[in-house]
Amino acid sequence: MKNKANQLNRFIVVLRRLFLIAGLAFILIPFFYFISVSFQSKSYVQVSTPSVFFKPTLENYKKVFSTLKFLQYFKNSLIICSISTLLSVFVGFLAAYAITRLKNRFTENISFWILTQRMLPAIAVLIPIYLVMSKLRMLDTYYGIILVYSVLNLPYAVWMSKSFIEDIPIELDESAMLDGCNKTQIIFRVIYPVAKPGIISTGIFIFVLAWSEFIFALILSSMHTKTLPVAISSFISDTGIEWNSMAAAGAILIVPLSIMFFFIQKSLVKGLSFGAVKG
Repeated sequence: MKNKANQLNRFIVVLRRLFLIAGLAFILIPFFYFISVSFQSKSYVQVSTPSVFFKPTLENYKKVFSTLKFLQYFKNSLIICSISTLLSVFVGFLAAYAITRLKNRFTENISFWILTQRMLPAIAVLIPIYLVMSKLRMLDTYYGIILVYSVLNLPYAVWMSKSFIEDIPIELDESAMLDGCNKTQIIFRVIYPVAKPGIISTGIFIFVLAWSEFIFALILSSMHTKTLPVAISSFISDTGIEWNSMAAAGAILIVPLSIMFFFIQKSLVKGLSFGAVKG
C-alpha cells in the first residue's frame, strides 16, 4: 500500500511539473518570438512561416532611435507615469485609510462606487474627457494627461491600499492615539511604515498600467507630450505594418519595467504576500 501511495504521489508531482512547464512555455514562447522578431529583417518577418534560424540585425533598433525620437517620448512617458503614479497612490492611500478606519453606513457604498468608475469602457468617457480638457486648454500638456491618468488609476489605488490597511490591526491606531499622536501622525508614522510593501506593490501595478496606456494618450497628447505607446503606433501606415520595428520599440519599452522589477522585487513579494499569514 505504501509503495502504491508513493508511486501515486510521484505521479502527481510529475504531472504538476509538466503542467507548470507547459504553462511556462505557453507564456515564454510568444515573448521570445517577439524578441526574435526585433532582430529580424523585413524579409524574414513577412514570410508566412516563422523563421527559426535567421541572420540577426540591429537595424530595427537603429531605426527606432533615429526616426522615432525615442528619447523625447521616453522622457514624456517617464514624467507622466511617475507623477501620476505618485498622485494616485498618495490620494488612494489616504482614501483607503478613511474607508477602513472611519466606517459608517456610507463607506461601503462609497468604496463600491469608487470601484465602479473602472467598470466603464474607456470609449464611454473618452469624448467627455477630451471636451473638458479642450475647454480647459489642457490638451497636449503634461498636467492634463497626468491628471487624467491619476483619476483613471485612482480606483485601483484605493482598493489595493484598502486591502492592505484592513490587515493592519486597529489596535495600532489606538496605541498611537494614547501616545498623543493625531490622525496625520498615525497615518504617516504608524500605518504607512507597516503597509509600505503593499503600497510599493500598488505603485508598481499602477505604473505598469500608466506606462502601457494607449487610447487616452493618443487622444490627449500631440507632438509635445506624445508617449511611447502612441509613438510606436506610427509604424502602422498605409503601406503596411512594420512588425520588426514595432517589436524593437516594444522590446525597448519593457526595459524600464524589467529594471524596476529587478531592483524592487523583494518589496514586491512582501507586498503581494502582505497579510497572507496572520499570527
